[in-house]
Formats: sequence, C-alpha cells, structure tokens
Amino acid sequence: MLRVALRPRFLGMLALMIVATLACGLLATWQWDRAHQVITDQAAEPAQLGDIRGVLAVGDPVTNEMAGEIVTVTGSFVPGEQILVPGRKIGGTPAVLVISSLLVDQGDGTRARLPVARGWLPAAEVTDADGRLAPALVPEAPQGEIEISGQLEASEAASGGVDGAVAREIATPMLVNEWGSPMYSGYVSLAEPSGTLRTLPEAESDFSRGLNWQNIGYSFQWVAFGGFFLFLWWRSVRATHLDEVADRREAMQELLGEDDPLPTRSPAVVTTTAPPSDKDV
Repeated sequence: MLRVALRPRFLGMLALMIVATLACGLLATWQWDRAHQVITDQAAEPAQLGDIRGVLAVGDPVTNEMAGEIVTVTGSFVPGEQILVPGRKIGGTPAVLVISSLLVDQGDGTRARLPVARGWLPAAEVTDADGRLAPALVPEAPQGEIEISGQLEASEAASGGVDGAVAREIATPMLVNEWGSPMYSGYVSLAEPSGTLRTLPEAESDFSRGLNWQNIGYSFQWVAFGGFFLFLWWRSVRATHLDEVADRREAMQELLGEDDPLPTRSPAVVTTTAPPSDKDV
C-alpha cells in the first residue's frame, strides 16, 4: 500500500488534505480562543462603557462583547409604558420583573425607546386576591429626566405577546409592537432600583447563555473535519491498493485457467504371458 501512497496523484491529494486539515486546526483554535475569551470576560468585573449612545446605535444588535457591561443613559420614563414579566425565580423566590420604557434623545433630534429592567418584586406582593398579577400594585417609574446606570443586555427571544401589561420575556421585538419604535434592540438592567423594587441579579440573555458551549462545540467540529480529510485520503489509498490486488489475483487466475494443464503420466500397460497350453507342447 505504501507504493500506492507514494504515487504523484496520491501525494498531491495528501498535500491538499494536509492544507485542509491545517485550516480546520486554525479554525478550531480560533473557536476555542473565542470561547475562552467569553469565559474570561464573564468572570471579570463589568466594564464601564459610558453613554449608551456612544456604544449602541438604535436597532443594532447587542454583541457578546457588550452584554453585561455597564452603560449610562439619560432620559425620561414614559407614563403607562410598563410591563411585568412573571415566572422567574430569584434566590428561590418566585419573582416578577418590572420593565419600563425610557425615552432617550438622539443626536439627530429624534427620541428612541429603551426597555429598562427597573428591578423585581416577589410574586406574592403583586398578586391580587384572585391569584392574578395586578400591575397597579407595582410602583410607577419616576418622572422627569433622570440618569440611570446598569448592565446592557441582549433581548430575550419572544414566544408570545403582551397580555394586560404582562409578558413572558424581555423581548424588544414584542415591545416594539406594544410601545412603538424606534427602539434599542437590547435592554438595561438597573444597578440601583428605586422605591421598593429589588436589585436584579446579573441578567443573562439566551445569546450569552449559549455562546460558550456553541464555540466549544464548533472547535471540536473543526477538529473532526480535519481528521475526516486525512481519513478520506487513507481510504482512497487503501481502496486503490485493494482494487489492484484483486485485479492481479484475477489476472493470475485467468492465466492459470488458459494454459494447458501439465502432462500427466499415462497408465502403464501391463502385459502378461499366458502359461503354455498343452497344444503348444
């Protein structure tokens, strides 16, 4: 099989497979480093990015590099634009998140809405006697122009709409339909809630939650691709070798079948001399 592998055709194929394997190795390393960088960033203290208008344009996605970092925002809350997000647990306590709409002045004179997670309350404190959520029991957002600071987070995936000021997720595509546009694609989780609201733990969107394992999975996937290229070359060499061995065997069998068989020894003729009869005497 070595003689087959050393043929120019297979050597050229091997060179291509090695180049492809090296490329897969580089991509695997890049994905691994990216996953490690994300883990490092999440372990570090949040960075101060400054005014949100210099960090994120309206409509642009919140990247993983931005998520979890601290931004400052100046604006005013819109009266009546507030939703509750139940179904969460914080420290083992059933919790309801309070999300309000903040109007932020843009450089071009327009104003854009920014969802702000103002804090949370135990579900028991915002449930009426019938066991239903009561938005009227939640403190209203402060009025007038204020400056807030908090963690910038990516929007959660929407799986429903807003029903009676209650939603399942902090999803900006859903809130656009409820509050109007333009709107930032992410939201800000307040570092210091006002009134009776409690501080939210570090927010975590679906995007940031799945990215580490996704990059690690991609890294192993590229390694598998690199190994497959080398296996493909070996399989081609082996198949060619086995085909040639089979062809030689078949040719040998045909050659032996066409030749005259070796001469065989004829059976010996045994002659016997009869004993003389009485007539011969």
